[in-house]
Formats: sequence, C-alpha cells, structure tokens
Amino acid sequence: MKKKIVIVGPAHPYRGGQALVEAYLHHMLSGMGYDCHTVSYTLLYPKIFFPGTTQYDVSGFVPFPHPERIQRLINSVNPLSWFRAAREVKKLNPDGVIFVWWMPFFGPALGTIARLLRGRTKRIFLVENYVSHENRWFDKAATRFALKHADAFISESKYITEQISARFPQKPLFQATLSVYDCYDLKRFTRDTAREHLGIRTGKVILFFGLIRPYKGLDKLIQAFAVLRQTHPDTTLLVVGECYEDVNKYINLINEAGIRDSTMMINQFIPNEDVEPYFKAADVVCMPYNSGTQSGILMMSYGFRIPVVVTEVGGISELMTDGKTGKVIPDNSTEHLVAGITSVLDNPGNVDYASEITSFTHGLGYDGLGNFMEHLLNN
Repeated sequence: MKKKIVIVGPAHPYRGGQALVEAYLHHMLSGMGYDCHTVSYTLLYPKIFFPGTTQYDVSGFVPFPHPERIQRLINSVNPLSWFRAAREVKKLNPDGVIFVWWMPFFGPALGTIARLLRGRTKRIFLVENYVSHENRWFDKAATRFALKHADAFISESKYITEQISARFPQKPLFQATLSVYDCYDLKRFTRDTAREHLGIRTGKVILFFGLIRPYKGLDKLIQAFAVLRQTHPDTTLLVVGECYEDVNKYINLINEAGIRDSTMMINQFIPNEDVEPYFKAADVVCMPYNSGTQSGILMMSYGFRIPVVVTEVGGISELMTDGKTGKVIPDNSTEHLVAGITSVLDNPGNVDYASEITSFTHGLGYDGLGNFMEHLLNN
C-alpha cells in the first residue's frame, strides 16, 4: 500500500515561488510512488499586507497541475481555519506531513496545525528561509513557535542547514536544493526571435527578473549599468518583474543615470507562458542581492542554461561554480558588479556556459529525498 504524504503550503491558483515549490514537490513525490495530497490556503496574505496587484496566478500554462489533489482550507489570520485544516489532515491519515516554510508571518498558523498533529504523523518542515529577508522584530519568535513542532527538516541550502542544526541539533535533517525550473522553456523562441519579439536591437542583454523588493539590490545594478555602458554601449538592461515598492524610485534612478534609452523596464508579474522570451533574449542574468538564502530566479536561469552573476550572500552562491555557471562577486558595489558582468559578457575563457550549467545542475533538486522519507517514515 502506498504511503501517504500531505503537503501544507500555497498551491495553484496562488502564484509565485512557494506555489512552484509545491508543484515540483508534489510531482516528484508522486513519481516516487507516494499518495500525495495538498492542503493550501483560502487566504494567504490579507490585502493590507500584500503590496502586489494580485496573489493569484492568471497564467494559461500551469506546471504539473493537480487540482483534484488540492484542498484550500487555511486562512492565515483565522485560527478557526487552522483547527479545521488539522481535522481534515487527520482524516487523510497521512504517514507524513510536509510544511512549506518560507516566512514567519505564517508561524502561528503552521505551528498550531503542526502541534495539533503531534503523535499522529511525522511532521516535516521544508525550510526555504529560516526568517524573512526583512528580519522583523517578531520573526524569531514566530519561527521558534512553528519549527519547534517539527519532527524533521528538509533544508534547501547549506546556509539554512547550519541555522537549523544550531537550533535543533538532534532532529533529522535532509539537505536538498530548489528544483531546476525548466518548466518555463516552451521551446517557442531562439535568442534572435526572442529579441525581435521584445523589440531589443542591441548585441548584449543583461536581465534582472523577479519581484522587485529592497533586498534585491536593483538600485545597485542601475548604478553599475551606467558605468558598464561606457565600455559596452551596445547593451540593454532588461528589468522584468512587479515592483513591491514605489516604482518611481527606480524610474528616477534610471533617468538620473542617463540610461533611459538603453533600459527596458516591465513592471508586472509575468504569466508562466510569457517567461521564455525574457530569458532567451539574455546573455546574463544579474542578481545583485543584499541578502538571500536560495533563489528561484537562479533555478529559472539554469532551466534556460543562462549564466548568472550573483553576490556572495546566504546560500545562493552555494549553487554556483565561479567562472563556469556564471560569476560570484563579493558584494553589489559598482566595481564588483561591473567586473562580474563584464567577465560573463566578454567571456575571455570562451566558457561554454550552457554545457557547464547542464553538468552542474545534474542531480539538483529533491533527488535523494525518497531515501530520507522512507527512513523517516519507517522509524
């Protein structure tokens, strides 16, 4: 008889990285022979806490759809729903429950559900971020409240593994990575047709992709690009993603830096089926982050076999081979950003980035998770 796993986390029709994690995790565990179900949210973020246009995915293409396996039960701010969700999980009688953990805001809800399941199933927390990027005053308390109810952990970087191990040294832990997000490559574009589609006529393209938030350092990239253009005038900076702060901040920086004519900024969340041309058009993806633990943007870049320039923060640089899959730079100063991007654009070593990325990414993701799950569920 198949062992049963319940995933507790955001799932389609929610959008974004956590819903994609659920989709890949559900797909992979089902492929390993587990009977998988998902308990998702009826309300993820109250409107007052959500800076974007919508929390829902309006894409026509959905990776690994499984709507018949998803129950939407959890209201993040309604404790009655937490008890109801726990009751429904108990009815499923799973061998294990995997909680997708990425933000302390959900600590009260997930911690309560996990506590109510004590002794009935193995409670596993898949930890993307130990605390939030903003590191607010309540983050540590909310994180402790939830994670203390875990029987085991799945970490997605060595950086996170070290944080978990320091706090919960006796609990089983499996270190994985995010999956390589190759689901967006629909094989509809080449580099040339992608650039024609986007109206780009320069010889080189630098891509910044994803939600725009203060910790991602876009302001630093804009400043660096103004300097880079002095030696690489035939280059476009392509900024694509919904801005979670005042977009005029970046528009003003672009104008002040004198790079308006060479910068294309698309301030919107991109549907899944429209992602491909932005990556296909790019020579390099730049991630000038101030902080980070792991990154779906890195794994999307790898899915398209595009080299990446990343700052050496958190666990992101763990998934880089410097000089082969891109360039790791010490920080997002103008000097280091210009040098890092230049090294990839000019490629003095004639590195075959696509081949190097293919080799490096073999085996990344949740490969090996099956052995950990079997051992955990049988003991």
